[in-house]
Amino acid sequence: MFRKFIPVLWISALVFAASCPAQEEIDPKLTEVWEPVPAVVTPGRCSMPPSDAYVLFDGASLDGWRSVKGGEARCLVADSCMTVVPGAGDIETENAFGDVQLHVEFRCPLPVSGSSQGRGNSGVFLQGLYEVQVLDSYENATYVNGQ
Repeated sequence: MFRKFIPVLWISALVFAASCPAQEEIDPKLTEVWEPVPAVVTPGRCSMPPSDAYVLFDGASLDGWRSVKGGEARCLVADSCMTVVPGAGDIETENAFGDVQLHVEFRCPLPVSGSSQGRGNSGVFLQGLYEVQVLDSYENATYVNGQ
């Protein structure tokens, strides 16, 4: 039964190919972009970011951040970490970004306590629409199929 369908598929492909108009040749130089020449990006070494990185948090201040509700960002900054103040609400960058490569480092609270999303639960919102979940998921059944 399978062999009966092969000639039909082959004929259909030939009919489709014959019905497509020929494409005119375009000089590749017309579609290539030569300027501006992109800057050379050097990778970060040890704990340093790449040369083209826009550092959102330097470990020392909340410069460049604000409260989503308006006003200053209310987080604690200590030991090179930013910690949410309970009840302070979300924060966001003062600058808007489009396409990004994002590198996030986070610490889970010690000692480990609580369960489900009560264990170091946070997230990173991108473009005000999409959330990347940041959650202590070790031995946590919140996302049993992986995180």
